[in-house]
Amino acid sequence: MMKKLTLMLLLAIGVAAAAASIASAQPKMTDEQALIALDKQWTAAELRLNADDRKTIDRVVAADYTGTTPFGQIENKAQYMVGLKHSEDTDVADEYVVRFFDGGKLAVMSHRGTVNGKPTYRSTHVWVKRGNDWQLIQNHVSNIGEPPATP
Repeated sequence: MMKKLTLMLLLAIGVAAAAASIASAQPKMTDEQALIALDKQWTAAELRLNADDRKTIDRVVAADYTGTTPFGQIENKAQYMVGLKHSEDTDVADEYVVRFFDGGKLAVMSHRGTVNGKPTYRSTHVWVKRGNDWQLIQNHVSNIGEPPATP
């Protein structure tokens, strides 16, 4: 009986060590990768906009959020949340640039958004790390228009 118990204990320790080794071998996401993933999750939630998506958006967008719309209006979180509407559009972001400040606790992100296959806007987000979570505190969106004609 004692031999079986010892063997089972050794087996359990071996399995735990192997699992820890495998877990540590998995590449850990950088803060930049995590923010880009969070940005994509937020955009997908804005488009689908079901009850769970509203919870996701509420978690991602900080209470002290301020946003500037593509048309120049300033809105707080409550105004932003009220203005959300489900959309069948596609919205794919690329050209991400992320810079970190304040010892990695503040990040400024910019990217281009392509809606339904057409580059439509550029966006700048300011993210703050609160505890272990990133939250969006500032957002500015500009529509992409035709450049002015040169004389």
